[in-house]
Amino acid sequence: MAKLFPAFIDIKGKKCVVVGGGRVAERKIKTLLHYGARITLISPEINENIRKIVEKGQIEYIKKQFSKEDIDDAILVVAATSDEKLNAQIVKNAKFLVNCVTATDVSEIGGLLYNVPAIFNKADLTIAISTDFPALSKLLRDEISKSYGKEFALYLRYLKKLRKEIQKKIPETKKRQEIFKKIASKKIVSILKQYGFKKAKQEVEKILNEI
Repeated sequence: MAKLFPAFIDIKGKKCVVVGGGRVAERKIKTLLHYGARITLISPEINENIRKIVEKGQIEYIKKQFSKEDIDDAILVVAATSDEKLNAQIVKNAKFLVNCVTATDVSEIGGLLYNVPAIFNKADLTIAISTDFPALSKLLRDEISKSYGKEFALYLRYLKKLRKEIQKKIPETKKRQEIFKKIASKKIVSILKQYGFKKAKQEVEKILNEI
């Protein structure tokens, strides 16, 4: 397997096409919805859970067999059928990012083939793990999520707001970077893990008061 380039992509409002109507397609749809994708689903049949999503108006559903024109303007495509040959054809036709759910040996790839990592998401905190063995990726994700949970999500939300304030008050890039390093240091992370968000925030406020 080729070494994959890790990337986080903003797909909010972007057209993403999912082909397939079963449990795997359902899982992929829910993940894409979480990140704000504009989803078009192509499948002759869909399961009951997907039907509920369609009825809520969260995705566009086109009841038909797949044809290559369905993905012409899609920035991201998911081949989520149980038919390996059809999935391989979708991968061949895709022009941009394409995810194939079956272990198909695709000799021709139209776009960029990508794998979906094991994802842990808590507010502004996102941790993604990828290995050649999905079950191990999920195990590692669960282990890491125990150490970086609610307190880190609160701290990241605080830092996001604080960063904007610092950028407004301090025009010098070098000075800003020095402050950012201090409020995101090993010391602060250690305090956050041991004593929680409130204590870490107090330490940051001390740093800011010394400026």
